[in-house]
Amino acid sequence: MKIGITLTSSLSVGQEYIDLTHIVAQMLAREGCGVVYGGTEYGMMAELAKTYKEAGGKELIGVMSEELKAVTKGYKAFENLDQSIWTNQMGERVRKIIDISDGFIILPGGYGTLLEMMSIIGGKSDKIYDKPIVLLNYNHYYDPLLKFFDEMQQKQFSKITIRELAHVCETPEDIVDYFKSYSTTALPDKFV
Repeated sequence: MKIGITLTSSLSVGQEYIDLTHIVAQMLAREGCGVVYGGTEYGMMAELAKTYKEAGGKELIGVMSEELKAVTKGYKAFENLDQSIWTNQMGERVRKIIDISDGFIILPGGYGTLLEMMSIIGGKSDKIYDKPIVLLNYNHYYDPLLKFFDEMQQKQFSKITIRELAHVCETPEDIVDYFKSYSTTALPDKFV
C-alpha cells in the first residue's frame, strides 16, 4: 500500500511536530507501506524521507513540480528516492500524488498542505475515488478547520460530513488499523 503524505515543509513549527513526522515515517516503514510525498530534501519533507529510509522503508516516491522549482531556492529532489516524478505544474503534482497513492495521511501543515488536503478530500467527496484518508489532528491543530467543516455541512453547503470523508484522529497509533480495516464509503450523490 502506498500512502500519500501531505505535511509542512517548515522545521520552525516545534519539536513535537518533527517528532510526530518521525513516528509516522517509522510506522509506515515498519508496516511495509510505500510513501508518496513532495519529494524534496528540504525541511520537514527531508525529515520524513530520511526517517522513512533509515527505518527500512522500501518505496519512497517523490513527486515534484518544475513550476515550484523555478520560483523556490534550494528546491531539489531527496537523493535517496526510489522513484522520482517531475510534473510541469503544481496542480499536476497534486493530481499525480492522488493517482498513485492508495490512501492518505494529512499531517499538520500550512497553505500547501491545505491545498493538497482540499484536493484529496474534494476528490473523494465528488466520488472520483474511494481511498482512506486520515486527518491527523495532533495537538488539536485542525480543530478550527473541523469546526468550519461542521458548519459548512450544517448550513447545507455539503451533504457530506468531514468524518464521512476522513478518519479524524489525534494520535498516529490507530492510522495503520484504520487503513487495514477500511471499507468503501457510501456517500450521497451531491447532484441529486
